[in-house]
Amino acid sequence: MYAYFAVDVYTHDLLHSVLSPVNDEQAARLFLLELRAKGYNPRVIITDLRQDYGRVIKEVFPQAVHHECIFHALQNAQRQVKEVYGKEYKAIPEAVALKEAIYRIFAAQSQKTVRERYHQVMALRETYVAQTPGTAAIFDSLERHFPKLVNAIESDLIPRTNNAVELVIRRFDQHYQNFCGFDGAESGQEFLQAFQMVYRLTPFAKDNREVKGRGYSIRGKCPLELAGYDLSQLPLAQLFQHPLLALPGQPVQEVVPMR
Repeated sequence: MYAYFAVDVYTHDLLHSVLSPVNDEQAARLFLLELRAKGYNPRVIITDLRQDYGRVIKEVFPQAVHHECIFHALQNAQRQVKEVYGKEYKAIPEAVALKEAIYRIFAAQSQKTVRERYHQVMALRETYVAQTPGTAAIFDSLERHFPKLVNAIESDLIPRTNNAVELVIRRFDQHYQNFCGFDGAESGQEFLQAFQMVYRLTPFAKDNREVKGRGYSIRGKCPLELAGYDLSQLPLAQLFQHPLLALPGQPVQEVVPMR
């Protein structure tokens, strides 16, 4: 089973989650259709480098800009270099030079510089491929993904990475570690729904780091609060705000009978 997550990168809110027995284009399409059915209409969608998303995003959310995570792109480049040159690639000067040149592209802060460095790297293709034919895959991948990577540079709307999704996945992993598996897809989906509710209502730690460049902090607030919802009149939300799961103003024994 595969878990799909849709996360708001600004509020860290978990908008939609589902389990799927397959991890392909059809599963991605169904997931996005369900997200749209909930009323969401994103301006930007950030994914990893999976090709399944490209076509279906255009179908389901044609108005959305599709950006691919730069962090995942750099990880992919390093993995490809290792596959071509072997585990000891760090001892091969041309392998290290190629990897560092690709990383240097996205270290720039302006689109102009990013594009200049990209073209400098692509100019190396003929020389590298002549010496090591396997490097063709590295240049082909960079060329294919570059348009969906560069669009985040100098953008106030598009984050460079999908770190918000990674945060939710880490939270999910922490909860899932308490289980030894599920009876099947139905019980797994029920757990995922429960996790989504708990995650959306649980405040982030008060010592959580600031969200740079966003003008707000996630410290001490839950995702739904960050999304602008007033939870003061929602008793269920209050359970997650106070220790011992006691409702405000009520003794614990009135909530959990004492024997």
